[in-house]
Amino acid sequence: MPYIYGYILSQSAVITEKYNNMKKLIILAFLILNIYSVEGQFVRMPLAYPNDGYLYSPESMSIVDQNHLWVATIKRNATALGQSYYQAAKTSDGGNTWQFFQIPATGDQFLPDVEAQSEDVCYYFVDTPTGNSDIWKTTDGGATWAKKTTTEFNGSWGDFVHLFGNDTLIAVGDPVNGYFDIQLSNNGGDTWSRVPQSNIPPILSGEQGCGGKSFSVIGNTIWFPSYKGRCFKSIDRGLNWTVSDVNSAGGFQNGNVCFSDQLHGIFYLTSSPYLLNYSYYKTDDGGTTWSPISILQNTSNSVISRIDGINGGFVLATSFGYSLGKSYIYYTDDFFNTMTLLDSVTNSNNKIFFKDAGTGWLGGSNLPDSSIFKFGGVLTSTEFSPRETLRINITPNPSNNKTLLTLPSKLTNESKVLKVFSVSGSLMCDYRISPKVNKIELDASEYPDGVYFVQVTSNRGSVMNARWVVMH
Repeated sequence: MPYIYGYILSQSAVITEKYNNMKKLIILAFLILNIYSVEGQFVRMPLAYPNDGYLYSPESMSIVDQNHLWVATIKRNATALGQSYYQAAKTSDGGNTWQFFQIPATGDQFLPDVEAQSEDVCYYFVDTPTGNSDIWKTTDGGATWAKKTTTEFNGSWGDFVHLFGNDTLIAVGDPVNGYFDIQLSNNGGDTWSRVPQSNIPPILSGEQGCGGKSFSVIGNTIWFPSYKGRCFKSIDRGLNWTVSDVNSAGGFQNGNVCFSDQLHGIFYLTSSPYLLNYSYYKTDDGGTTWSPISILQNTSNSVISRIDGINGGFVLATSFGYSLGKSYIYYTDDFFNTMTLLDSVTNSNNKIFFKDAGTGWLGGSNLPDSSIFKFGGVLTSTEFSPRETLRINITPNPSNNKTLLTLPSKLTNESKVLKVFSVSGSLMCDYRISPKVNKIELDASEYPDGVYFVQVTSNRGSVMNARWVVMH
C-alpha cells in the first residue's frame, strides 16, 4: 500500500480554494526535501552593486577561469519590478570584489548573453525594447567598448553569442524576414555574414530562439532550442543547420539544451517557469531523436550545465512547486541515471554555470546585496562521485506479472521513497521504504501496457531512475 505522509498542512498556505490540493502537494514536497542533511557547497558572494534603489539579478555568465567571471544582470526598479534594465559586471579575484560597466548603447538595454574570451576581451549582446540588437566588445577589461555590428540584427532580438575560437564568432537572433538571423564572424566581430536562408530549416509560425546560455557546444557542433520545442543543430560552426522535433506539440515553450558529448544530450522544456508543466528529454544520437525521461517531479524553472571533463557529468538547478526563491542543485556523473543533492540555496534564480568540476556559479534573485553564489567543492571528489554505481535492477523487464526491484546495498540503512510515473508524468504509485529493505515487488498486471519511470529517492538526497516496460 502507498505510504501516506502524516504532515498537517497549514491552511495559511492555501491561496484559493481552487488550488488547495495542489498547494498541499507543493508544501509536502518542501517538507520532504527539507529533512535532507546537505552540506552547503555554494557560498554567497555579494555583488555589492551601488545602493541606488534597484534590485539586481545575475542572469547570464561567462567563466574565464576560477578568478575571472563576466556577468550580465537584470536591474529592476524596486517599486516597479516590470521595469528592467541591464548591467555588466566582472570579477578578477573569484568574487571578492567586482567592477561594473555601463555599455554605451542608447536607450534601455537588455543583455541576453555575455561571452568572454579572456579577462580583458568580452562580448555582450545588447537588445532594446524595439527589437534592434547589437554586439558590443571590450578589449581592455571593460574600460572602453566598441559596437561591432551595424545593420546586423536590425528588427531582431538577440539570443546568444558564442566564441568557437579566438576570433571565430556565432551570434543568433530571432527570425527576421522568415528565418533565423544567424551571423558569423572570423575576425573578432569586425565583419559579419548572415547564414543564407537555404542553409537553415524553415521556421514554424511564431518560432523564436531561447536567449542566454540555453544552447550547447561540443567542438564544432552547436545546438540551440526554440520556443516551439525544437532543437536546431549545426556541425560546422553554424554554417549549415538541421532541426529535430523535441515536443513541438507543447506549443510556446521555454527550454535549454545541454550535451555531454557529440551523441548524448538533455533537453528541458516548460511553457512557463512558474508552473509545473515541465518535461525532460534525452538523446543518444546527437539530437536526431528525443525521448522523454523522468529526472525529478514537480520541478519548475530548471537550468542544466554540463561539466567539462566528466563524460555524462551535469549539474541541474531547479525549484519545486511554485517557490522560485529556493534552488536545489543536483549532480550526476552518469547522465541522470543517478543524482546527488549538492546543496539547497535560498534566493536563487537557478541560473547555474560550470566551466569544469571545480568552477561553478549560481545566480541570485532580486536581493538588496545582489548576491551571486560560488561553488566551493570539486565534483570529481569521492564526496560527490560515489565509487559504487547506484542503479535500480528490475527483473524481469519487460514485465507482465510480478516484478522485482533490487536497490543498491549502499542504501540499505537509508529510508527511501519509491515512485512510479507514466510516460506522460502521471504518478502511478508512491511507497515509503524502510531502511533495511532493498527489494520491492511490483505487480505489472495492475498497469496498462506501456513505458514507466521508476524513481527512488533516499533521505540523504540520492536519486535513482530506471525505465520499466509493462507488456502483457
